[in-house]
Amino acid sequence: MPATGSVLLDTTVVVSVLRRVPGMQQRLASYAALWLPFFALGELEYGESHSNQPEKQRLALSAFLNGVDLLLPTKATTAEYGKIKAALARTGTPIPENDVWIAAQAMEHGFPLATCDGHFGRVDGLVVQDWS
Repeated sequence: MPATGSVLLDTTVVVSVLRRVPGMQQRLASYAALWLPFFALGELEYGESHSNQPEKQRLALSAFLNGVDLLLPTKATTAEYGKIKAALARTGTPIPENDVWIAAQAMEHGFPLATCDGHFGRVDGLVVQDWS
């Protein structure tokens, strides 16, 4: 299958790739551009620091990061964040704080979000790809 389009990777997808879950590498290879949200990188760095093998995790994450582009937040990210968080609050269906930021970056740039977390489906207008 030829590589097409861009995709934003949620933390759960990256963890699955690092754990060598079957099929994940092939899914990554089907995209021309892989983007990692700034906030997902923070979660991954936390996991690395919290690991009982931090050096091994650091090397694996560093190798993974060579194949992706880091997506930094902007003023537009904060506007999307505000809209998403308010909508989730109105419906009484919150999601984890970092995931609101990740969804905001996906919405801001119009990228589909690859994730293994079902709660992203609560975000109206977010294009979610279930990689679980």
